[in-house]
Amino acid sequence: MTAPLRCVVSVSGIRGIVGETIDLPQFQGLAAAYGQAIAGAGGTVILGRDSRLTGPMVAQTVAAALRGVGCHVIDIGIVPTPTVPIMIQELGAQGGLQISASHNNSEWNALKFFSPEGRNVDQAQLDKILAAYTAGPTWKRWDAIGGQRDDVTAIDRHIARILKVVDVDLIRAAKLTVVLDSVNGAGSLIGPKLLSALGCQVIPLYGRPELPFPRDPEPTPTNVRHLGGIVRAVNGDIGFVQDPDADRLAVVDDRGTYIGEEYTLVLCSAARFAAEDAAGRRGAVACTNLSTSRMLEDIAARHGGRVIRAKVGEAHVVDAMQANGAVVGGEGNGGVIDPRVVWGRDSQTGMALILEYLARVKQPLSEVLNAIPRYAIHKEKIPLDRAGVTAAMGKLDGHPVTNGATIDTRDGLKFTWNDRWVHVRASGTEPVSRVIAEAPTMPEAKDLCEKVRQALGGIPVISGH
Repeated sequence: MTAPLRCVVSVSGIRGIVGETIDLPQFQGLAAAYGQAIAGAGGTVILGRDSRLTGPMVAQTVAAALRGVGCHVIDIGIVPTPTVPIMIQELGAQGGLQISASHNNSEWNALKFFSPEGRNVDQAQLDKILAAYTAGPTWKRWDAIGGQRDDVTAIDRHIARILKVVDVDLIRAAKLTVVLDSVNGAGSLIGPKLLSALGCQVIPLYGRPELPFPRDPEPTPTNVRHLGGIVRAVNGDIGFVQDPDADRLAVVDDRGTYIGEEYTLVLCSAARFAAEDAAGRRGAVACTNLSTSRMLEDIAARHGGRVIRAKVGEAHVVDAMQANGAVVGGEGNGGVIDPRVVWGRDSQTGMALILEYLARVKQPLSEVLNAIPRYAIHKEKIPLDRAGVTAAMGKLDGHPVTNGATIDTRDGLKFTWNDRWVHVRASGTEPVSRVIAEAPTMPEAKDLCEKVRQALGGIPVISGH
């Protein structure tokens, strides 16, 4: 019988602190369960990882488990998370696993599961994996174990997909200077190569995946405050910041101002809407989650488009995109999904789309931003796990802080007024909950978060930005 999981479990991955809340036998059991429940005996599974210290050890364990249940493993090494589903499609594999805890610190690691269609597993598929994990693996005899080989073409295949969907000549003609902080993560191996192919002058920072993360790897204003000065010093056009598995993207403008992750999807959507307009296809659809800025609706309205909102989580946004024929999607955490490249968040595609938009409008990024209606968004983490936040939700029912609001209960609780909103939900990646508010000014957004926390019983803030 396998050990019960004490780590974070969601469609975004199963993650924990290695040696504390998740261990090698659990990684082994989860990989075997995935092989049995999704890929099937004899199925081919793509295996990638980010650059964190425990990656090679976990990769060896996962590969052995997959082979032990009869799967064939293609190891593509250190790659961005979206490269795994791309390679599922490229090689006709039956599934894929990425070993990465995304923005979590070095002590964390995780398994991210992908379906044979090349997208995150959905809840039903995750339930099958968890059931197989609970039942325990059925190991194959010595003559039925799976094989293993390496494939070094993954990054080039990923870049090729991106170059096919953006106007490369337009971007090259703009001769943009880009500062790229890859936090010594998986983006180190692909980001500079892609940007060079787009004709950019690239100034890479923290581009050595053999070294530890130089700072807290989540791309927040505090963590990347160094980048603005560098962009100004080199007279750069833009600064990009990736997280360790290079699926999220934050942006610094030409004046060295950190504009955050919320603008990433907004700018990429502007690029896609503008390209669709130029091709005579006005009225496109973008999809995002309930916690993303209303700036996206403003951008869509300029192009006669519309925005569809879904529960938080990449899989939920992809579901909405596929159901509504969206040309772009993503979340306010810097994750952008372009279905022409991959059904998943991809910072590489995000960089290319933003550069294409700057080249198309022929304006500095700071001027582009001035033309977008601005709102203040404030995000906080509070010490409530999923069960805790569910139990606390009743305190908000009928509370004066919610007067006059439209209530959405699809994912936690979201309260929306004419000019502001606040969303309370359990995190899918950490044993905490998030309170996110957007309002006309930052003091009003912070005040809204504060009132909600007080209504929940005076819960303190772990961190906020």
